[in-house]
Amino acid sequence: MTEIDPAVQAARAARIPGDPSADWDRLREQYDAILGVYLRVSVADSDDATPQAVNGCLNSFRALAADIDRFAARHGRTLEAGRTAMAGSAHAEREARTAATRATAALDAAPVQFATLVTVRRAADELSRRIGVFDAAHGLSERQAAADAVNEAARDLEARLAAAPGLADDADRTVRSLTTRIQALENRVETVPAIISSLLREFSAGCSADLVDAEAGARTAIDAGRELLAQAAPLAATSPDESLAISERAREQLTAASEILDSVHDRQVELREVKADPQAEATRVRFRLRDAQLLATNRGLVREWGSVLDAQSDRIDRAMTELESIHPDYWSYLGRLRRIDARITEVVDRMRHQIANP
Repeated sequence: MTEIDPAVQAARAARIPGDPSADWDRLREQYDAILGVYLRVSVADSDDATPQAVNGCLNSFRALAADIDRFAARHGRTLEAGRTAMAGSAHAEREARTAATRATAALDAAPVQFATLVTVRRAADELSRRIGVFDAAHGLSERQAAADAVNEAARDLEARLAAAPGLADDADRTVRSLTTRIQALENRVETVPAIISSLLREFSAGCSADLVDAEAGARTAIDAGRELLAQAAPLAATSPDESLAISERAREQLTAASEILDSVHDRQVELREVKADPQAEATRVRFRLRDAQLLATNRGLVREWGSVLDAQSDRIDRAMTELESIHPDYWSYLGRLRRIDARITEVVDRMRHQIANP
């Protein structure tokens, strides 16, 4: 009973298929009943200790032992899986305690300028919190999950301590790199008015209507990045982790500015390409549509998807009416074709899913 019970409990806690708990509970009840008889007949000078009662108790124990053997044979695989889960959990708990001790020792031994870094303090606090959760955890699954969390937090603290000596150089290098990027972006911003002017001369107003505020948007993002870098720079030597965190926010602003500027430049390139050969994009989308229709035909999916794909051909025809005006809206034309292309891609993906999962 003592050997098997932990394996049964572990199998249940680990949700191993073939949970033998119900059968085991019946054996435990049987054991409790026999034990009650045993306690009565084994007391010195007990009136119940007749030869028949003692012999009956012994026979009951033998029968129970046989039932337990049959139970162990019937549920052997599940019990073994439960023992494996117990061993894995115990190993995870030992690893967690070792990792926590090692990380805490590393923190205690770290120079004060590294131990007091914001990111290091946060990692240490998180490790302490997870150790508390681990100590309070009950049950196999809960304790193993808590042990894994302690291991993860310990590794994070050690990694931050290991990285601490190089943070000041990283912070300084990041500030300088982003400062150079600001200068490049400011040069690019200066080209935006000329590009917008060119777009308005070459194409209808609708082709660049959404770019009217591009210059202002880019400058706002650049200014925000510059302000953040001004905060990050003086912290690089004394609080490099804070400096890096602020620099990352500056990077996000500069990336936003870059994306705005890219959209202006790309718009000019795309519009000139479509103006030079308006049919090229429609031809490409029709080619993809024909491939999709061929796939539907070859795989017997015409009934489900044929009409959907045919509708895309009509949409292409309607998109091309954008080219019939005196001043075509090439951007609207491209947008419609790209939405059609996206719909074709969606249909092809769904057909392929059906083919793979008949």
